[in-house]
Amino acid sequence: MFPANYVHFILLFFHLPDVRHRRRFRFRRMVQTIQRLRLAIGLAIFALAFGTVGYVVIEGFSWFDAYYMAVITLASVGFSEVHPLSDAGRLFTTFYILFNVGLFAYSISTITGIFAEGGFNKLINEFRMNRKIEALSDHTIVCGYGRHATEVAQELGKQGIPFVVIENRHDRVEQLRHQTDHLFIEGDATDDDVLEEAGIHRAGALVVTLPSDADNLFITLSARQINPKLRIISRANNLADEIKIRRAGADHTVVPEQIGGFYMATLVNKPDLVEFFTLLSNMGPSNVVFEEIEVRQLHPDLQGKTIQESGLHALGRVSVVALRYPNGQYELNPPASAVLRSDWHIVVLGNAEQMRHFRQFALISPSDKG
Repeated sequence: MFPANYVHFILLFFHLPDVRHRRRFRFRRMVQTIQRLRLAIGLAIFALAFGTVGYVVIEGFSWFDAYYMAVITLASVGFSEVHPLSDAGRLFTTFYILFNVGLFAYSISTITGIFAEGGFNKLINEFRMNRKIEALSDHTIVCGYGRHATEVAQELGKQGIPFVVIENRHDRVEQLRHQTDHLFIEGDATDDDVLEEAGIHRAGALVVTLPSDADNLFITLSARQINPKLRIISRANNLADEIKIRRAGADHTVVPEQIGGFYMATLVNKPDLVEFFTLLSNMGPSNVVFEEIEVRQLHPDLQGKTIQESGLHALGRVSVVALRYPNGQYELNPPASAVLRSDWHIVVLGNAEQMRHFRQFALISPSDKG
């Protein structure tokens, strides 16, 4: 572990991210820390070099004796002089101590502060996290890490969907850092630069969960302009703002209070049904998955056939629970005689293992597309 960490540190110390990266939010703190460390080490080396040269010139010491004299003088360890000093040497030593006491103390405290209390490992961990975020593609960006975003992150983790969280509150950032293994960026999601650092150009979806509808609206509008193909799901606190967020470019909006009210009302007369769906969503690795798929994504041999002829139930090991027509209407429990047309969508139901089998059996593979 430590050898790898030191290799990463050496790479960071001698090769900072280029000028473009220095403008990036994720690299800002890292670059500032490395620059402080460089300055502290540089000042310490300058102080030792200045003292060494001074003792060589004034006292005629050898280079090693002069270096040793400079070290024990700066360190104030109280060792005896290497050789008796002349009056000029003592005067130089006096000014040398007074001039360098603050400078050398700053250098040592800075270096100690970076390496002590996990500072070194924190720097390396941030470097590794930055590289992982840069490697993400077709991932999900979660803006905020409040109560709703915590649930979103847990569900995305269960489904194996890569994601990165953007959060600017220090207490929540510390929670992300110490209590989770999520990838995250400390920053304001309303800043386009921060969104770009989260890889919005490469992302497949954006989940906006901030408590302010104004911020959610602004992020939605910015994200839609940056990546027109992005799927955007945004939180809304009231119906009026929900309409505005939709107009700004959100594909889906969620009003938590509305969903909570519907859930509680359904519990009044259909408690068993609600508990059943709650159970389905908490079955662990074998949890039930609903997925909507375009028929054109199915293997060509399956398109144009009826559901029964396609063999999706038997060979695909999933259930086709609905069809969606081009006009957006759904037909629940479609008959086995329904023909799978290329411009339709199917909604399939199965557990995680069944869905993996279905994708392998029924969907077009990348090699088939090529």
